[in-house]
Amino acid sequence: MYRPILIVISLFPLFLFSQNLIPNPGFEQHRGCPEQPGQISLASHWFSPSIATPDYFNNCSPGLDYGTEFNKKGGQVAHSGNAYAGLQFYNLNTNEFFEYMETILDSTLIAGQLYCLQGFVSLGESSYAFNEIGAVLSVNELKFQQSHKMQLPYIPMTCQKYLDNQEDWMYISGIYKAKGKERFLTLGNFTAGDNFWNMQTRSLTDSLFKSSYYFIDDLALFAISDSSECSCNK
Repeated sequence: MYRPILIVISLFPLFLFSQNLIPNPGFEQHRGCPEQPGQISLASHWFSPSIATPDYFNNCSPGLDYGTEFNKKGGQVAHSGNAYAGLQFYNLNTNEFFEYMETILDSTLIAGQLYCLQGFVSLGESSYAFNEIGAVLSVNELKFQQSHKMQLPYIPMTCQKYLDNQEDWMYISGIYKAKGKERFLTLGNFTAGDNFWNMQTRSLTDSLFKSSYYFIDDLALFAISDSSECSCNK
């Protein structure tokens, strides 16, 4: 009669160890339905750290522009559920306009612990593709009164040479060893160089502006005991 209880107790620590620390990872929880650009704040727990505001896409949108399957940025069926976020990167050669999105983790990171950060991206209407998406884990909130690129130490998230798939979602991941007390996660592009966007697509977008746009869905950040638990082969 005690055996089922013992099984539950033995599995409980494993569940805690793999807990996703990102709130609203699929952008399903929302305060309203998107009708115009720059409404990432409608997705609960997400906000922009700069004056450049990311987009929010949800099937509940009253028009096609900010729905999912067909929208202003090319469209994509959500990886799961009914919503996702979108980041615009414009004038890549001058770092003029780069969007970022930020959230507060459910708990602070533990010093020395390895963490796996993963998610899914799809290339929207773009003239260029990136080779990675960057992530910054910080103790304090990032906040910048600017729209150009922020250059910071970051975690590269990728699993292929270029993130150029406009038909489907691409899995990306990165590994981070915590310094301790990190509580904020910011996603975007933080590279110091300019060799991250030299893959030109066949998009109708004017290549003169060298733009790129990514849909993002189903993010996760969880503790791991070994780097093999965050493999691109998963």
